[in-house]
Amino acid sequence: MSSGQKVLFYILSFFIPVVGIILGIIWMNEQDFEKKQVGKTCLIIAIIAIVLGCVCWFALSALSILPAFMVGY
Repeated sequence: MSSGQKVLFYILSFFIPVVGIILGIIWMNEQDFEKKQVGKTCLIIAIIAIVLGCVCWFALSALSILPAFMVGY
């Protein structure tokens, strides 16, 4: 597997986490060590992207309701 393909899979895993999860699950069961490593990395990147998205969503939600509590200021 070339380094360009790895980078492409890592980018896809970050921006489309479902792809990273699917690649991770499929390739972690492979016999080839390189594919196993790429699958594990794709899975980790996808999980980080999901967690980061949730944190940003909660932060933006909290900031959007903040003006409602600042009525007297």
